[in-house]
Amino acid sequence: MDRDIVFINSLFPCLSETFVYDQYMALRDAGLHFHIVSNHRPAPDQIHPRMRAIVNEVIYLAESPWRDVLAAHMHALRRHPWRYLRSLLQIPFAGERLRTNLAQFSGAALLLHRYGQERPLHLHAHFTYGAAAVALWAHRLSATPYSLTVHGSDLIFDNPPDLRIRLNQASSIVSISEFNRAFLAKHHPDIPAARIELIRMGIPPGTGPQTRPAPANQLRILSVGRLSVHKAQHDLITACAQLRDQGTAFTCTIVGEGELRSELEQQISDLGLQTHVTLAGARFHDEVLALYSQFDVFVLCSITEGQPIVLMEAMRAGIPIIATSISAIPELIGDCGTLISPNAPEELSAALTAFQAAPAQHEERAKKADDRLRRDYDLQRNHVRFKKHLENLSRR
Repeated sequence: MDRDIVFINSLFPCLSETFVYDQYMALRDAGLHFHIVSNHRPAPDQIHPRMRAIVNEVIYLAESPWRDVLAAHMHALRRHPWRYLRSLLQIPFAGERLRTNLAQFSGAALLLHRYGQERPLHLHAHFTYGAAAVALWAHRLSATPYSLTVHGSDLIFDNPPDLRIRLNQASSIVSISEFNRAFLAKHHPDIPAARIELIRMGIPPGTGPQTRPAPANQLRILSVGRLSVHKAQHDLITACAQLRDQGTAFTCTIVGEGELRSELEQQISDLGLQTHVTLAGARFHDEVLALYSQFDVFVLCSITEGQPIVLMEAMRAGIPIIATSISAIPELIGDCGTLISPNAPEELSAALTAFQAAPAQHEERAKKADDRLRRDYDLQRNHVRFKKHLENLSRR
């Protein structure tokens, strides 16, 4: 009997992970039956209007009433007494993470109680964070298999608790890039290569590059990303100060919201860039897509990334790109853009100056991007591969 597939999320749906929602919709359209569980419910302003309908289909574990939590624990204890007691003893009952560990342990019991009584399950989680922890606890409680999609910062930068255990216990790991697959082989050699599957992300094919803006008397710079340490917008702002000091006429618009807004606002004020740099706040997906045709160059100066959908969208729009040479970005961009070192605002400033000196050369390179996307990053084709992979896992 095939296993029922349950997708576990830490927070779903949310603006910063629209690719997860798009994947679920593509899998559903392709005929895959599955359930969606999330540890937490997003705030209303984190949900794109097109995603609101799916909220009613999601089971939010953190909102379960106490009677359901108690019933789930009793069910797990009766069904797998030794596994339950052994799992309970694996919870570190000291330190700051006690509450989180107990919540994730209870989340696993709730999930198994709701979905695992009639049919066996296969669980899948994006990223190695809280959703992966719930999947691991469910595996410990009932031997339910789970798989993971690893993206980038969750594997390399953030170092979530029990990362090695979460990876090693997974029955399959989906890597979205060759970079991640090579990283796993180097740093986690105990994971068999056959257990790692390369399935890239993607975007729908476009109709070709957008009409580019007419030359202006100033360079128009666009950057899109959450205002966080990962995205390193402070380097872009520093580079903008260098452009201003050398007499370059420009404007820079940074689209996104996040915990570093006040710090970036202070940096802009301290450098006297209020008339040059704008923090435009969060924008819905369709608004971001419309922006590409209004700017001359797109900048991504992150210090850690997976396989940025925003870069794919910029490539599809045909806007010249300057991005940091980290993780999977070089294999995504290839020779279709300019790569710079992370944490190097001087290098970014020089790349922007070079772009302004010879924009036609960069425009020509950007025109190659659409072919690259169609070859390796076709959303529908890659999601069909993922569907087949999940179906194979559900038959084990």
